[in-house]
Amino acid sequence: MAKPFLVAMPTYTCTVHAMEDTELDWLALSAQERRGPTKTLYELLRALHRSQGGRFDDLFEQAQGVPLSQGIDPYSNIKRGVYDRHKMRSIHEWLATHHFTFAQKEAPKLFQYPRRDPWDVFLDTYAVEGGVQIIPADQFGIASRKPPQDGIPTFRLGQKYLFELTASKPTHVIAFEEYEQKWHPLALGDADKDLIVHVGTGKSKLPSTKDGRPIPLMEHDQTGQHRFAFILCFGGKPPTGRDALIGYAAENEVAVQLASMRIKA
Repeated sequence: MAKPFLVAMPTYTCTVHAMEDTELDWLALSAQERRGPTKTLYELLRALHRSQGGRFDDLFEQAQGVPLSQGIDPYSNIKRGVYDRHKMRSIHEWLATHHFTFAQKEAPKLFQYPRRDPWDVFLDTYAVEGGVQIIPADQFGIASRKPPQDGIPTFRLGQKYLFELTASKPTHVIAFEEYEQKWHPLALGDADKDLIVHVGTGKSKLPSTKDGRPIPLMEHDQTGQHRFAFILCFGGKPPTGRDALIGYAAENEVAVQLASMRIKA
């Protein structure tokens, strides 16, 4: 378990733009004004890495959006508070978008305005009412026979379930599962690599084999709420990545069907 990390906030001039929902205008600040927040964001990335594990180089490149510069120590400048202003703006926005709660706790002056993840905006933009239901694979599978007041069904660990999706016309379908605020691809075919299936008009039970036989799912150890997003892609075969799907939607008709479930022990 990583120890709590508290950033020692330096003194620096902070230009706040409430109307734009950002805290610093990185492109307008002088080198001296950027020095303090640059050091702070670097230490914040180090703290995030300690809590998550993995390679720090990978985390840093993801945050700044471009590969690291080649050198004996690519972090020698940012440690001193000297770094490209465009890259620092990218790091700031990446932390605010993907790790706002963590970042605000450690550096509240730099993280005052939550950002919306582009994926969440995509889901809200293309969401349609209903369309997909989570159903028990057997007749008496649901843990509680009374309809839930909030409409979210409850299943037990080890209980088999399926998705029943309704499509208005033939479409490609790709799905994702959210658990503990992290999204993961959801296989819809025979193998884990089968992320895209094609369904016809009407109701389909998913996941399923190539000949249409349902493949029941079950949760083994992840209790709590699970959320699912089914992306119906009415154009050509869609990409499987979330960022690429956002681009696909700009040129093709899509619809998002959402469903949630609870798992209890």
